[in-house]
Amino acid sequence: MTIKSLSSPQIALIMKKGRAYSSGSFLLKTLPNTEIKETKGAVGAKLIFFCSFIASKKNFVKAVDRNRSKRRIKESFIEAVKEIGEDAFKNPLLQPIPQFVFLTKKDSMKNDFIDIVHDIKQILLKDYIIR
Repeated sequence: MTIKSLSSPQIALIMKKGRAYSSGSFLLKTLPNTEIKETKGAVGAKLIFFCSFIASKKNFVKAVDRNRSKRRIKESFIEAVKEIGEDAFKNPLLQPIPQFVFLTKKDSMKNDFIDIVHDIKQILLKDYIIR
């Protein structure tokens, strides 16, 4: 699994037209009508997620806090995808894979890592895998 960043126009499109899901530690915006991207490597097909993790200066004044909150959400997303299993996202019935924009909230530093993983898993299972 690989995570690549979205470009500014892609983020703007997702923020404008995407679906929103709120949690205690983040706001997730996603646009489900995007394409799945796979690359062939020596090991085989790798799933590529296009995600952006955003922390505003308004919520986190210090750059250290902004970076820490983005890292926490990113690692939580990776852990949630590992627990669900990458094969669930490669299912041909569930294509195309959406692109994600995570906006961190102030409470992301207070919440436990396990709670953040659980919130991400609930959103992914509810909206993309169990559909």
